[in-house]
Formats: sequence, structure tokens, C-alpha cells
Amino acid sequence: MSTRFQAVSIADYEEEALKVMGGDAIAFYNSGSDGEETLKENRFSSTRYRIRPRIMRGISHVDMTSSILGHSITFPVCVAPSAWHRFANLKGEVETAKGVTSAGVVMNLSSVATVRTEEVTSSFPDGLFFMQCYCLGNKRLQELMLREAKRQGFKAIVLSVDCSVISKRRKQFGPSMLERINSEMLPINYMQNEESSRRAEEEGPAAFLEYFMNMAHGATPVGLDFIRWIKDTSELPVITKGILTGKAAREAVEHGADAVWISNHGGRQLDFSPSTLDVLTEVVDALKGTNAEIYIDSGFRSGSDVFKALALGARAVFLGRPILWGLAVRGSDGVRDVLDIIKEELRLCMMLSGCPDINSITKNHVINESDYLAAKL
Repeated sequence: MSTRFQAVSIADYEEEALKVMGGDAIAFYNSGSDGEETLKENRFSSTRYRIRPRIMRGISHVDMTSSILGHSITFPVCVAPSAWHRFANLKGEVETAKGVTSAGVVMNLSSVATVRTEEVTSSFPDGLFFMQCYCLGNKRLQELMLREAKRQGFKAIVLSVDCSVISKRRKQFGPSMLERINSEMLPINYMQNEESSRRAEEEGPAAFLEYFMNMAHGATPVGLDFIRWIKDTSELPVITKGILTGKAAREAVEHGADAVWISNHGGRQLDFSPSTLDVLTEVVDALKGTNAEIYIDSGFRSGSDVFKALALGARAVFLGRPILWGLAVRGSDGVRDVLDIIKEELRLCMMLSGCPDINSITKNHVINESDYLAAKL
């Protein structure tokens, strides 16, 4: 655990993380793809939406509890999958999970975790965990990993559908980071009792890392039927992560997805793709008449950001980078602190907007700035 740190906002944790993490780790966590236009847009898109409060509603407290795929959570903000947590804290995902489970929300474990997923789930048997995976070129390995997820008690599979090839990230891998990955932080959850992965592992760290990159980001040709295969193989609900259009959302649900996750990968995949908040209404409209839940990530940094997403139709908001900042600065306490900060900001926003519970937050509470200004002219 690092030194005591007092924060009043997520921005404080970001600033402090820049001081305590090495340059390569910061470059990996905070960079985007190509010119980083989508990365920048994610941070500013929320400012285009204005909150329309209701006053004198006689509210003395608010109920922030919610649910996700039928599982109760303390408030509708959860933790997105991200790779290599040990670059932020030597205990890695185990330390992250300690903070997340204490907050009573979902933690998504990346398949590129720096500890074995079983170590995390066995350490926190009461935790609520979803498992992220890619569309792998090695179907046998994918099958083994999915069945392991079911056995370990994961509640859903999060299928990243926007990573058939990895983007150009100009700042991402410095020499020291590559050395650490090769020596001590390989994607060990891919080391299964399967012939090709075992052979790559035997050839050494560099060969195994190349094997993983080719398999997970090697232009694997998969179609929409792959969603049903993932669902049938894992026997778990499937969430398709990386949706950015209404049509894609509808097609995913028609092919078996139980939920869609609006994401541009934190600005790390296709540059100049839209901010997630800007496509939320389109996806909500496309999924009317279905039972599919809608989640969202990318650029959320405050309780008011979360409030806007909930008003526009998201079931839950997922945090990525802020969790890593908290992990780097104060370990599990920092993770919990980041979640508590945004929870308190959301509570205040609900109180000031006249919303006694999560279900009372509606689209009437938010208006796009352009519509608002036009109405005043």
C-alpha cells in the first residue's frame, strides 16, 4: 500500500497516479490509438449534456441500489476489464478485487490479467465477477477458458467484439515495459493444457507473447454466430462489448447476446469513432422491445457523468482507468475510494435533481446542449 492520500475527485487520483507510476505504465494505461481524437472526445462529450433538475420533491435520502443481469449491486457503477494490473500494484488483480468486492459491485476480469483468474475468485468467494475474453483464433483454447470461467463461478462472459486486430498505439509499449511483460507478466490465463499454447510456453516468454498477440488480435474471421457459440459453450450470459451503432446492438441481441456494452475501448481501438454517450440513445432505441440490458464505458469521471448515462438509458456505467489510478496510489483502498467518490457525487446529483432512486432518473432529466440552446433562441 502506498502513502496516505486524500482525494476529493477522480482527477486527484489521476494526478497522483502520474507521480507514482512509471512512465511506461502511464503510457500503456492512459494512451489512445493513432492521434487520440476519440480519447479526447470521450472526456469532453459529457459536457454537451445538461441536467434538468426537478425541485421541491420532498427528498431526504436516495436509494442507489440496482442490479445487473439479476445480480444486486450497491449502485450502478462497476469495473471494466483492463490488462496487466501489476503494473499499477504488485498484487495486481487480487488487490483490485479486494476494493471492488468491498464496494459491492461487479468486477470484470481481463483475460490478460497478471494473476490467474482462479486466484481472484477463490480469494473473494462472495464477489461478483464477469470474465472478459477475445474472439480467439484457437477455438480449443477458447473452449477451455470458457469452461474454466463457468467452473470458477463467473456470472457472465464479456466478449470484446472490437479487437479483431489491435490498433496502432503510438505511446504504448516502451522497452522497460516489454521487458517486464516478457519476464514476469505474461497473459498467464492463456497458459492452458492445450497443445499450441503449451508449445508456445515451452519456447519461452517472447514466443508465448507473440503467440498470444497473434491469436487474440490476429484478424480472426468470426461472424455473429460466434456469440451463440460462446453462450452455448460457457453456459453463461454473454455481453458483447464494443458496440457503437444501433444496428450492431440489435444484431448482437438477435444472435444471443443478453446485454450490449457500448464502448470505444477507451479510445484505444478505432480512432475517430464516436463517444459512447453520443450513441447511447441510438442503441436504446434499437433495443426497444427486447430484454437486453445496456452498459457503457469510456471517459466517465464523475457522478454527474454517470447520471447522464443513466438518464439516457444505460443500466450501468463501467470505469476503467480511474480504477487503475486508485490501485496505483493506494491499492485496494484507492480502488474503493474511487468508487466511493463517484458514488457520493452520484448521490448528490440525484438529490439535487429530484430523483429518489435509480429508476426515477429518466431521459427528461438530460438535454443535449445544442437542443437546449436552440430552445432558448
